[in-house]
Amino acid sequence: MSQTVSHLLGEEHGTFRQSVRRFAEREIAPLVDAAETSGRFPVQIMARAGELGFLAVGYPESLGGGGVGLSFECILVEECARVCAGITSGMMLQTGLGTALIHKFGNPEQHANYLIPALRGEKLGCYAMTEPDAGSDVLGMRGTATRTTSGYRVRANKVFITCAPFADFIVLVVYTDAAARQKGLSVFIVDRHQPGIEVRALRKLGHHSMETGELTIDCEVPAAALLGEEGRGMEYLLQGLEKGRITHAARSLGVAMAAKDLTRSYTAERRQFGKALNQFQAIQFELARMEIDVTSAALHVYSAALKHERGERSMVAASMAKVVASEVAERVTSRALHLHGGYGYMAEYPIERLFRDAKLYPITEGTTEIQLRTLARELGI
Repeated sequence: MSQTVSHLLGEEHGTFRQSVRRFAEREIAPLVDAAETSGRFPVQIMARAGELGFLAVGYPESLGGGGVGLSFECILVEECARVCAGITSGMMLQTGLGTALIHKFGNPEQHANYLIPALRGEKLGCYAMTEPDAGSDVLGMRGTATRTTSGYRVRANKVFITCAPFADFIVLVVYTDAAARQKGLSVFIVDRHQPGIEVRALRKLGHHSMETGELTIDCEVPAAALLGEEGRGMEYLLQGLEKGRITHAARSLGVAMAAKDLTRSYTAERRQFGKALNQFQAIQFELARMEIDVTSAALHVYSAALKHERGERSMVAASMAKVVASEVAERVTSRALHLHGGYGYMAEYPIERLFRDAKLYPITEGTTEIQLRTLARELGI
């Protein structure tokens, strides 16, 4: 990036950033227009990302990973999101919570069947927790898995599931004991193409290059589909919250960075009343505020990532990063569109896409209000 966080990161981070930027500009960028227009995720990019080791960057070398910390994953997400946040969401999912749960709590067979193929980009998974009546209220879900003689009968309706239309497997959160509430949630790995699973594609405002769906599940799964132990699902999920919020913030940062950079270039080239737009003081003030916003988001993201790497409790830092970066993405893309004038409103200009994509970020991975509630609790307010 920039010098924004250079004092926080090392030389190896800079080298990694350059390699990711080359990948994003050479291999993701040519796919963006077709993916955004068709609404189809370019699944071929996953095999390429896996081949280059990007999907496994935060995993141990024994799994073909880079064995590096969260700050490197944030660089990966930020740089790819600068080019296309929708496509980046697919990469995030393969490196994120669902895959992390398999890595941490899965058995060798589950590693071989799901984790390693996912990190290579050979199999694609989706993570299904949200239900029509249970978003922020996780414990309000109704999905269940009931024991049978050979395994479990799973019945659930999950919505807003990223990657669902083309996923090979589902990391599914349901109740095995609804009466036990937080101690009754369990996690399963379910093959998506088996009978009894229906997917309905959903249209949405942004992230057109990423397919999202609603899952209706009524099927039998073997006992081996259980991930970890029964009733420990909430415990497992809580362990991934901090990391998920930080990488989410990195995606917001990438989108804000792209909007800021495009606006600086546009205002330097666009002439009105005999001079470039960036020669007007009002425009200079806007650009200066964008720099402040993006710098603030970057500092939050990488400070939180490094804190997490050191093994320190980072819930406060993660929630702050998520709130700041998502709000910065909304604010910067909105002002960027305004400064582009009529061109910013046109779909052929990337600013319009960035503006639409940014509207998602204060909503997902825990709404802004959920983050504020977490902060109030953690800070003793």
